[in-house]
Amino acid sequence: MIDNRVPSNLMMTKMARDIMNLQYGMAEVQEQIASGKKINRPSDNPAQAASLISMAETSSRLAQYERNSLTAESRLTLEESTITGTINALNHIRELVLSSNNGSHDDMTRNTIDSEVRLRLDELFDLANTRDSNGDYLFSGSNTQSRPFARSVPVTYSGSDDALSTSVGLGRTISIADSGADVFMRIRNGNGDFSVSASSANTGTGLVSTGSVSDRTLYDSTPYRIEFTSANQFDIIDLDSGTAVQTGVAYQSRAKIEFAGISTNIIGTPAVGDSFDILPSANQDVFSTVSLFSDALTTTQETAADRAQFQQKLNETLLNIDNSLDHLNTARAKIGNRLNSIDSGREENASMSLQLEISRTDIEDVDIAEAVTSLQNKASSLEIMQKMFVRVEGLTLFNYM
Repeated sequence: MIDNRVPSNLMMTKMARDIMNLQYGMAEVQEQIASGKKINRPSDNPAQAASLISMAETSSRLAQYERNSLTAESRLTLEESTITGTINALNHIRELVLSSNNGSHDDMTRNTIDSEVRLRLDELFDLANTRDSNGDYLFSGSNTQSRPFARSVPVTYSGSDDALSTSVGLGRTISIADSGADVFMRIRNGNGDFSVSASSANTGTGLVSTGSVSDRTLYDSTPYRIEFTSANQFDIIDLDSGTAVQTGVAYQSRAKIEFAGISTNIIGTPAVGDSFDILPSANQDVFSTVSLFSDALTTTQETAADRAQFQQKLNETLLNIDNSLDHLNTARAKIGNRLNSIDSGREENASMSLQLEISRTDIEDVDIAEAVTSLQNKASSLEIMQKMFVRVEGLTLFNYM
């Protein structure tokens, strides 16, 4: 016959172990109630502790994104305001160009206008060299400590071509410092395909129009010159090869001149030897556009040819100012898009932060009511177990005699 009775020393050991487990459980629940957390150390639940660490790292990144967003928003708002100021200054200069187009103006009047133009040019340099609250230049690209523009003609740019960027969300990076070369210098002159100009040596009154590309299959950006061989005839010369592509072309004021996909016209009365260049469009900075206008204002206008030269310069200036305004408005719109991207990033980050908080709460935060109930149950069980342990421990053979 097998004896199924549990030896008393084995029972005592098991009861002692159960009591210790209950005491440990109570201590654990008490700690949870005191801290408000289910997990107070990684060993409490290694898998969930690892999840909490990952969530904390993500929350830290989201907080950094918010700080980056505030910095980016501040810089971009200032940049947007600065470009708006530049646009306003250029619009004022444009008004001066229009007011200069008055045959009754004398040299004194034009010099007065020129004085204001030079003040506006200084304003443009000041705007292009704007600093933020940290003393960093807005338009130096990533080289924020270098003054981007020197007050010289031609202007020199000392910043970098690359833009300064920052992260404002998961997979969302935006530029917060533009290259001044992109904003103020890389502006196509003329009509965007080619520019026209009259030779400074012209003695007639001819004016060449802006023109356009009439056939892009024929236009290849070759530079040309229209050269008058008589009062009513001209040649068209390829400046790359020096050869004439058309000769003895009959001239009529305002009549279309078309060749190599180019369409333009000349008005007025050109003189023999007068020439007009048609060159591929190139980048022209906003400062040079204004400086050229200033130079034109200081030239004397004693003859009809002088007045024609001045009119040609005004036409070119007006066109290039309009190009600059279009370019700056595009740059401002891009900044607006980046500010919108920051707002969108904030919304995404806020949604992610909320989801992280909900997940963290589910994993980490303790239900106090549930924990108190658990503690009470464990305390009751511990009390019963301790009483049983005392009774069993006091049992001896004499209790049965």
